[in-house]
Amino acid sequence: MSMRQRAGLALAVLAAATTLGACGGGEEPEQSPTPSPSAPSSPAQAAPPVSEPLDATSLVSDPCAALSPADLSELGFAEGRQEAAAGAENATACVWEYAAESGNRVDLSVVTENENGLSAIYEQRSRNDYFEETEIAGYPAVHTATIDNRTDGGCGLWVGVDEKTTLFVLTNFDYGPEVSDPCPVADRVAEATIATLRG
Repeated sequence: MSMRQRAGLALAVLAAATTLGACGGGEEPEQSPTPSPSAPSSPAQAAPPVSEPLDATSLVSDPCAALSPADLSELGFAEGRQEAAAGAENATACVWEYAAESGNRVDLSVVTENENGLSAIYEQRSRNDYFEETEIAGYPAVHTATIDNRTDGGCGLWVGVDEKTTLFVLTNFDYGPEVSDPCPVADRVAEATIATLRG
């Protein structure tokens, strides 16, 4: 499976979350079956609360500002570039490739379309191949995607930075030692982004 195919499959969860959080409907992503009607989010489905909300507005249109030059150097990334985030109409992603390994990439988007923020991701956990709760720099987070490619370079990470806004980090590695364990890289990118937002 190619890097771009993996990205598309992992980003299907982004499209599903956007549909779930939208008012007034929209098309369901083809990769996901139509869920049975259910009651609104229950406590078991809700994400942990965000105790210290962060304002990520500045990164919505300029996600590459999430990482400082020092972060890029520490992570080994080349300068980032912006792309439209696949699966979300209004999201812009920053893409960083490794300076020494172009082709291995990490994408970051700030997702604001979900009215319920990270809880929208929790509500669709049964659709995903994996769903692992974690915490990034004190903020609630989950590793999750519609297809589990964590032993093949792909890891999806969602972090709630306020009750309606999430960071979405996606790794796509084709070679190197991190192919078999990509989630720690996603975690480090999210940690650096939170440090940027804290100022």
